[in-house]
Amino acid sequence: MAEQRRLLIPPDRLRASGGALVLTEAERHYLERVLRLRAGEGFTVIDGAGGLCEATLRPGGRADLGPSQPPAPLPMPQLGLLAALVRRDFDVLLRMATELGVDHLVPLQADRSPPVTSSGRAPRWGSLLREASEQCERLWLPRLGDVTPARTALAAVAGPQERRWLCLTRREGIPPLLDELQRADASGDAAWLIACGPEGGWSPQEESLALAAGWQPVSLGPTILRSSTAAVAALTLLSQFRVSDRPRPAGTRPGP
Repeated sequence: MAEQRRLLIPPDRLRASGGALVLTEAERHYLERVLRLRAGEGFTVIDGAGGLCEATLRPGGRADLGPSQPPAPLPMPQLGLLAALVRRDFDVLLRMATELGVDHLVPLQADRSPPVTSSGRAPRWGSLLREASEQCERLWLPRLGDVTPARTALAAVAGPQERRWLCLTRREGIPPLLDELQRADASGDAAWLIACGPEGGWSPQEESLALAAGWQPVSLGPTILRSSTAAVAALTLLSQFRVSDRPRPAGTRPGP
């Protein structure tokens, strides 16, 4: 299958364009310098909300938009990742999580996370999610939550039809996430959430709050994984089981 050269444009800009889109300098650079498109050549525009249309590059930083296809159904169950901030690799984690089909990302300031301020990070993180979505050819842009104290997020009440798993290490008798997914019936689930802690693990207070709030403790194997590795390993399993052949609610479909 040929590569699909994609550009993500927010829905409000598409509606306001009237079919003749004025490109930003960054978008022109991506199309003309990175993808090396020339006037008259085509590419695909996605809106991050399931919509897709074909477009043709025109001179002077414009693009003509073709008819939009019917929006793709929202992937179900929705995949959510609550990931503790780490000193390194968090940007890489965001890219890989997007490629694996995560739908909702919440950065957590855990008790053992390094002191990290969110100032200036949110715009860069948003750009990373957009770029990764274009690259991996998904139609739905992940939602990025605000940096949240881990104690607050882990103590929150579960949403309706929501399964939540807490990744733990060095605990006897904790079931592997793989076993939990093999037993799960996703047909009635609205969301699957996985929480991965910082280097050094969750604090006792965070773990207690999570377990009291109903998070299911799970293991990712016998070895101790880096935080970013654990998040990717967990999301890989969730993504694979979401697209597996099992009953699903009417009007939904698996995949990103």
